[in-house]
Amino acid sequence: MNMKRFHEKNMHAALQRIREELGEDAVIISSNQNLNGVEVVAATDYEAVANSDLATSKEVHGNNPATMRFSNSEINQNKIAESNPMHNAADLQNEISQLRSMIESQTELISWRKLIAQNSASRKLLQKLSICGFGFNLSKKLLGSVKKLTDFDQAWGEIEKDLQRKITITQENIIDDGGMVALVGPTGVGKTTTIAKIAAQYAMQHGNSDIAIISTDHFRIGAHDQISIYGSILNVPVVIANNESELRKALNIVRRKKLVLIDTAGLSQRDARIKEIMQALSKLSKDLTTYLVVSANTQLCVQKEVINNFMSDNLNGIVMSKTDEASQIGGILTSLIEQNLPLAYETTGQRVPEDIARPNQEQILTKAVVLGERFGSMESIHTTELYSELMKNV
Repeated sequence: MNMKRFHEKNMHAALQRIREELGEDAVIISSNQNLNGVEVVAATDYEAVANSDLATSKEVHGNNPATMRFSNSEINQNKIAESNPMHNAADLQNEISQLRSMIESQTELISWRKLIAQNSASRKLLQKLSICGFGFNLSKKLLGSVKKLTDFDQAWGEIEKDLQRKITITQENIIDDGGMVALVGPTGVGKTTTIAKIAAQYAMQHGNSDIAIISTDHFRIGAHDQISIYGSILNVPVVIANNESELRKALNIVRRKKLVLIDTAGLSQRDARIKEIMQALSKLSKDLTTYLVVSANTQLCVQKEVINNFMSDNLNGIVMSKTDEASQIGGILTSLIEQNLPLAYETTGQRVPEDIARPNQEQILTKAVVLGERFGSMESIHTTELYSELMKNV
């Protein structure tokens, strides 16, 4: 058994010393706060501690409520696990894993900081990814794949190729081929306007006789009126459905149309009704394509929350809206890559039908870089998720 007491200014410093001196398998026996920082007792053989006289010592356990003191008789009778669940083997292993994960995370951040400090190309790459809005975990992977390269242009070229491979585009092109499509998403992201753009572009190519629109947005005041106005302009029928039963009847009415567009209610990403809507859509038809509309001009953390809460087995892809209002789109590209969701369309303004397109990987990545260079700045890099996460606590 190797047990040692550590006095440090904070737990982070104590964990680093424990790993350096006792190794990765060290176990925290006790920890106490004091005026000078923290006092931590750690050992490399917890079983030996538990079966020794130290197991009943206040010196080992201190005032730590998570660690109970046992009599020798309790220990000899193998009642440790019954008296304190922390001594259960599975719980002990979980504690070790958590400690190791914490130390590895901090060590990784330190190593990245050293890399950025020593390698000017890596520092420039970090800055470029940051001002484009790419997220922390994705940027780490991208930088890790080129960290041996010292030439910035060469390294960035490899990162661009990697990003283009990771960004996928949907196979379906409903403006060309038609289909049954539902748009879902939070309030105000542009679902109704996007439906009008798709319907208008389809009408321009194929005529308006085979288009129908179904509106299920009975939560927002004036929602039915807005989509009805678009339908009137395009000379396209609009059917109103206020519940699941009416939606099924509406689909039966328009079943012969080649393009059916379903406009759903806009809800907060934290609204409990999201699950009901996604489940109802999944029951409608095996031919239904469902796209989530996500605004490019929102924070990465919000975009991730939206995608996570709307995620379901019947979600086919993303419509990236309002890129004309965004100063960075690396965030939403990060979300697409991390969730392995394809991009269906990009909307770039309010004009109907012009402001919608199916970008390819090269086009959308070029736009991310151009926006970053135009609106990003070295002053604002300190506010980005990547830079802040990299530099804090190291």
